Amino acid sequence: MAAEDKFESVLSTRYCKNSPLVSILSETNKATLWRQLWIWLAEAEKELGLKQVTQEAIDEMKSQRDTFDWPFIRAEERKLKHDVMAHNHAFGKICPTAAGIIHLGATSCYVQDNADLIAYRDSIDHILKRFATVIDRLAQFSLNNKEVVTVGRTHYQTASLVTVGKRGVLWAQELLMAFQSLAEFRDKMRFRGIKGATGTQDSFLTLFSGDEEKVEALDELVTKKANFANRFLITGQTYSRQQDSQLVFSLSLLGAAAKKVCTDIRVLQAFGELLEPFEKDQIGSSAMPYKKNPMKSERCCALARKLINAPQEALTILADQGLERTLDDSAGRRMLIPDVLLTAEALLTTLQNIFEGLTVQTDNVKKIVEDEIAFLGLEKAMMMLTEEGVDRQQAHAVIRKTALEAKQLQATQKVDIRQTMADPFFNSVRDRVVGLVNNPINFTGRCVSQTENFIAKELKPTISKYLNQSAAKVQLDV
Repeated sequence: MAAEDKFESVLSTRYCKNSPLVSILSETNKATLWRQLWIWLAEAEKELGLKQVTQEAIDEMKSQRDTFDWPFIRAEERKLKHDVMAHNHAFGKICPTAAGIIHLGATSCYVQDNADLIAYRDSIDHILKRFATVIDRLAQFSLNNKEVVTVGRTHYQTASLVTVGKRGVLWAQELLMAFQSLAEFRDKMRFRGIKGATGTQDSFLTLFSGDEEKVEALDELVTKKANFANRFLITGQTYSRQQDSQLVFSLSLLGAAAKKVCTDIRVLQAFGELLEPFEKDQIGSSAMPYKKNPMKSERCCALARKLINAPQEALTILADQGLERTLDDSAGRRMLIPDVLLTAEALLTTLQNIFEGLTVQTDNVKKIVEDEIAFLGLEKAMMMLTEEGVDRQQAHAVIRKTALEAKQLQATQKVDIRQTMADPFFNSVRDRVVGLVNNPINFTGRCVSQTENFIAKELKPTISKYLNQSAAKVQLDV
């Protein structure tokens, strides 16, 4: 059956089809990890003196690790209704010497949970690198535009001037905080290890004739072989699903931060101040050929919404996990966590493309600043008047009246700062304010230095170890 004739996830076939995550989260990689976990367990058991496990059996498992008879595996699972035992039988069939010691002492969650954790870890490692590149691209955009003056907006209304670069690092800070949350999770995430059917390690204690030190050493050794720094000291049959919730929450922060950024971009494109990349042959509308819609930012907002809503399901999975283990978590986790990882990848890939091609509509930005500069000059006037001893509340009242009158005129004529400040109340500061208005950068405070300092002192040091300086630009297929 052709791919077009059956439903497939849009994440793997449309938005992430070229991503390594598609392979990391695949059935083949999962099954390979299960077999590798059986090999690591056998190696560790042998190293600790378990005589049932021979080097011949281990070598046989290693030689056959990547050989899969998928029709046999599917047939076994249909018959047994147990995926781990289906794979156990399939591996034993091609490893007759090792068949009797495969999975020795373990429960299904030994391979299921630990393989999931390895796949999640490897996915996070890729996502952190992608995330660092996205933040770096935004940092470059911010530096390139650190002196481009634009109208600030509070309540979506014009406010004191800022620079495009300063607004860019505000976005970068939101993304960086989400990045730090995910990086911290990656550093602290714990391996399940070898814990047995209900977490008591009783089966392993039996294998090692009651020697607790050897059981503890076995847990440590398998954890080390899987290249984890941390492990759960206690579990039920599964590791705590709270760890899954923490992962999902970290990715939901990415969603929330990205949605804020992309909503801002959409608004600013509507104002004519920014333009997300629009490719040569791209069509904005089937009905209105002239349109340049911010469809990439809109896609990011849609993907972000999925991430924002994901923690509710993760928390429910945690809450419904009964006693040492119930199976309420299984189907949900199979869908939820791969989906959030792939959604994060799709979001970051699109966001990288946006930042690599985001342009400032400088002529229009300049015009908007010129239209508003007279009102911003009045804000400077209030500070200057108070320096000269004028009561701040009196100055505010006069300037408020003056500004509102000028706003009424703005719809039909250009507002001139000298005309606006014609009241003798402004005599002592009028020339100083007019002088400043001629160079709008004077109204942006520390925007330039704040942009430079944030990137140099916080952003760059945080992402440096994850950043691939030669990362290629993103070309989106859709």
